[in-house]
Amino acid sequence: MLNSPDVNVRGGDKRSYVVAVLRAQAEMRLVIELLSDRAPWIATTAGERLLFLLLDRHDEWRILADTLEGASLLMGRRYGSLTNFFVGASVLHLQQRLLRLANDVRERFPLDRERQAKQLRAQICDVIELTPLHYTGDFSEFVQEVLTSAEQMHKDPSTTLKRAVMKGGPASCYSCGRLFGIPYEDAPGPDGLLATADHIWPRALGGDTVLENLLPACQRCNGAKSHIASWQMAWIQPIVFSDMDEESGLRSLPREVRVALHIRAAMSYAQINGSSLKDALLAIGPREAPVRIDADQGYDFFNLRVHDAARTSVNWMPS
Repeated sequence: MLNSPDVNVRGGDKRSYVVAVLRAQAEMRLVIELLSDRAPWIATTAGERLLFLLLDRHDEWRILADTLEGASLLMGRRYGSLTNFFVGASVLHLQQRLLRLANDVRERFPLDRERQAKQLRAQICDVIELTPLHYTGDFSEFVQEVLTSAEQMHKDPSTTLKRAVMKGGPASCYSCGRLFGIPYEDAPGPDGLLATADHIWPRALGGDTVLENLLPACQRCNGAKSHIASWQMAWIQPIVFSDMDEESGLRSLPREVRVALHIRAAMSYAQINGSSLKDALLAIGPREAPVRIDADQGYDFFNLRVHDAARTSVNWMPS
């Protein structure tokens, strides 16, 4: 479109050029990672199932995507990437607020599930203003799903479960790829790099403490990932970088950003192949050194990757 011979940009017909580009943009079918016709990936935890309910039965995310599409915005050639970010960040923000309300209700009425559900339903309607009118499914079942997800927030893995994670998982950190038991600068002790059990879908967003949701990670990667469930949860600063040079800038990219880029690749792989997030992370392997995707564009989040596109079957360009 940008190189169309029908648009004489040099001749000064810039208005026609802009109108043509906007029309083409408006006619494009917007592809939102979390709003596909099928589930983005195979859910293995209560928190993931709650996310899928919100995406499928609360229409605001599709309205948001349709509104952005209808506005015919170019967003500096970041239309698809930024719309994905807005949709993902918005729905996960709502999920976090729902779980916080549910956690508070469970603490007030720890042994009375019926009262928990009644109080939570009222608070969801009054505090968040998400009512049965805005939800196309069974609202009572939805409230129960929120409570079930909130139950996961305080469950720590047992010693037996941790051992099973270490025994059944890779001998290296699934995120950075460093071998456990090897001395590194951040692991100077006699035992070398120590392994921890990392929740792939975090407990803070309803991640179950089960083998299917745990992988061995080093302490630094586990701490950097923290409660990040999706790449959209990275705070806005890492989305917009100051320009940097290839030599020094990418080496100093914060670990949290590398983790978010790794999660993004895993989610894309899981959607392409119909797998769980755990299987996707094991399939694509540890993250690699960050590289720029499009050499003609700058160093921002959507123009970086930490995986080998050919090996992982995840190959996107900034959109």
